[in-house]
Amino acid sequence: MRALTPAVGLSLVGALALTACEPAVEGSPQQVAEAMAVALETGQFGAVPLVDGIPADAQAQRQEAYERLGELPLDVEVLGVTADEDEGRAEADLRLTWDIPGDGDELVREAPLRMRVAEGEWAGAWEHALLGVPAGQVLALEETAPSRRADIVDRDGEPLATTRPVWHFGIDKTRVEAPEAEQSARALAQAAGLDPEGYAASVAAAGPEAFVRLITYRQSDGDGHRLVESVEGIPGAAALDAEQVLGPSRTFAQPLLGTVGEVTAEMVEEDPERYAPGDVVGLSGLQAAFEDQLRGQPSLRVVALDPDTGRDELLVEHAAPPPEPLTTTLDADLQQLAEDVLSDVEPPSALVAIRPSSGDVLALANGPGSEGVSTALAGQYPPGSTFKLASALVLLRQGLTPESTVQCEETLVVDGYEFKNVTGYPELALGEIPLSTAMANSCNTALINERDRIPVDELAAAARDLGMGAVWEMPVTAFSGSVPTEAGSETEAAASLIGQGSVLASPAAMAAVAASVAEGRPVVPRVVLDQEVPEPEGTLTPEEAEGLRTLMRAVVTEGGGSMLADNPGEPVLAKTGTAEFGTDDPPRTHVWMIALQGDLAVAIFVEEGEFGSTTVGPLMDDFLTRAS
Repeated sequence: MRALTPAVGLSLVGALALTACEPAVEGSPQQVAEAMAVALETGQFGAVPLVDGIPADAQAQRQEAYERLGELPLDVEVLGVTADEDEGRAEADLRLTWDIPGDGDELVREAPLRMRVAEGEWAGAWEHALLGVPAGQVLALEETAPSRRADIVDRDGEPLATTRPVWHFGIDKTRVEAPEAEQSARALAQAAGLDPEGYAASVAAAGPEAFVRLITYRQSDGDGHRLVESVEGIPGAAALDAEQVLGPSRTFAQPLLGTVGEVTAEMVEEDPERYAPGDVVGLSGLQAAFEDQLRGQPSLRVVALDPDTGRDELLVEHAAPPPEPLTTTLDADLQQLAEDVLSDVEPPSALVAIRPSSGDVLALANGPGSEGVSTALAGQYPPGSTFKLASALVLLRQGLTPESTVQCEETLVVDGYEFKNVTGYPELALGEIPLSTAMANSCNTALINERDRIPVDELAAAARDLGMGAVWEMPVTAFSGSVPTEAGSETEAAASLIGQGSVLASPAAMAAVAASVAEGRPVVPRVVLDQEVPEPEGTLTPEEAEGLRTLMRAVVTEGGGSMLADNPGEPVLAKTGTAEFGTDDPPRTHVWMIALQGDLAVAIFVEEGEFGSTTVGPLMDDFLTRAS
């Protein structure tokens, strides 16, 4: 036994020496799995030790498999690792999760990562299946736009802007020989009353298979039906059935409702993730301001797609909620009435009707002379004598009453400038007269004579208390008015008292002034029913408002608003106004009238007319009579 002992001891030492000399294996299965998870997220495989593949191949396969997913964020998690150290093999379970926008399930795929020891280190075996999709397939995110745009509706849910059937008229160059196409284009343009040569040039420049649109008519339009008959006799001419989002008529609240059409190149360039060429979107007005609500979000689906055959397998789907209608404050009947009242007015014009108790704009019409411009909301004009309500408010605050005496003269010179009353001012309303008579007949000199009682800053404060210059936070361009707090000269200060000089307002602003008088507080108008309006600055006491209403009633009972005295319904209160502009002699005039009847405040404006009483008075009479 003793002879064997040294031999046994030598054998153990030799074994220990051999074990100590074996090279250590670099890394670990956990490290390889975590590196692979990062690489799958980022597409950078350079830091992952690989067998059965190289980083460049892995990166290329990942790019091909995921490029149709766009920018969907990917998170890869190592769920667990099992290893057989003796065999030098291991396996990890990876979970790939894509976060898909909207409500619904995420896209989750699981894949095994096989690892082994190669050349003294742990390395991962690259397989296409690690991408969560078999070889020969790619992952693709597909969007499906809502089938139709949501409506803009009136306060009672009546559709205003909605999808309506139309005809697209044009030349289909596949249906006419090239030499005849221009001749057909001229004939179609002549039938539509448009420029024949301009359209013929457009047709000539288009491709051989193009449909070159000339004009679109709604199918309820008589002109469209007449043009359909003309199309039948013109080679290559066509009337294509289509649908388009339109209002009840071409002009119906158009600047407010806005237009819908193909996205512009500028919009695509500015926001390529949101818009693509050919998208139909809101281009102006409420259609643009509430684009996301009205257009809605697309439904999303992720599929495993075979690019060669086009076959796909649905993996996950997010069905988007339908687009939501936008409810305006408009009353469809009153809006149509306002459109009708202005239909024959040639200069730019506007009619705005507000419900004082809520600030809801019930009608917001622009006449045909405005040619699509938002005169009603965004116009900036001197309001003339309708602004005398602000001047009168300062006098009431100075202690005057509607019965207080003021001096009305034929002319009054201020700092070398001669102020006059309107042509035809009644002689019986000259001299010492009650303030109510001065307001009823719109005596300019009476208020200017009181200019020492009406400092410019107090006039501006009174205007603010009547809602002028308030913050409206309208979703579309709007002008609430502006009144200077300082005057550049004594003449300018005097002009401000009668709503000229630097005083400016929109028809909507003057309707809000009338509404503020009716309600006894500053009224902020709104055009969207659930719109929260800011609390206006300024104060107006019930006594002050009652005094202003008395002055406005006098305009109807003894002044320029007498045509409204017998209107049906509650008593009408009003104020007329003219504002001179230009350099003509005699000067041209903007003409105004604002009125109150119950819970209705109305402003009507015509850019050029005779007097508020003669030009606008009949329009106001027509509107209030038919609105009763």
